[in-house]
Amino acid sequence: MPEHGARHRDGHVLHQFPYSEQLLSRSSEGWASVAPDWRPALTPQPGGELVPPIQSAVNFSFSPIELDHPDPFGITVVLMEEDGYRISLTEAFAR
Repeated sequence: MPEHGARHRDGHVLHQFPYSEQLLSRSSEGWASVAPDWRPALTPQPGGELVPPIQSAVNFSFSPIELDHPDPFGITVVLMEEDGYRISLTEAFAR
């Protein structure tokens, strides 16, 4: 479920936009083409919390890293794995 946090003058507001995946087709190699099947948005939650893996990704994404690395996203994955998260990248992100 994608989540988005917006700043509010008294803190933040969590906006959730739930969806499921609708299978469009599958190739002979096993690749699937999917499209989001959007559900009604949930009521905004002032002070709402992101689920831990999403919060961790947000925290690491905005943490300055003092190194010149060609793959900052890869570094974020390594940091999240060190925190105990199991990360599985799609082929698009694994390059």
